[in-house]
Amino acid sequence: MKFIRFGAIFLIGLLMISLTAKSSAHRYHTTLTRIDFNRQEKLFEISIKIFTHDLEPLLEKRSGGKRVDLEKNADADKFIFDYLNENFILSDQKGAVKKLKWIGKEFDVDTVEVYVETDSTETLEGFNLKNTLFFDNFPEQSNIVVCRYDKKKADLLFKVGDKTKQIIETKSAEK
Repeated sequence: MKFIRFGAIFLIGLLMISLTAKSSAHRYHTTLTRIDFNRQEKLFEISIKIFTHDLEPLLEKRSGGKRVDLEKNADADKFIFDYLNENFILSDQKGAVKKLKWIGKEFDVDTVEVYVETDSTETLEGFNLKNTLFFDNFPEQSNIVVCRYDKKKADLLFKVGDKTKQIIETKSAEK
């Protein structure tokens, strides 16, 4: 399975955040999600980049206050997947929720990239997405979602207070 990397966008965002944030305070909280429709495999490939320093405290809270080491704790994947299933919900045009399948995770210096997928014979156009990751933890949280399907692209931005957004092709500003 191929997941197309979009690290450059995320690195630019990280650079902007690191240049504007005070060193003693972490004031910006964001996730970056990419959803690709793989027509040949009939599935949506989803990758979500999350800051480790946002994720670990959340998982510790959810595990009853126990320290959660993302690399060593056997329950870390389960905690992450349960949290995703509560806060990242993709539904088709008829409102049927797509069941996510855990693929895995990868670590970088300050981020965790989580991989999930779900079966679909339909394209993303007109699907609905709920992305409330970290909304309960950080009032300034924003979640960026980039969708690619059938040579189309849709960009979504979720901020605290947003619930569900429809995936519709983003028209280019170029004429």
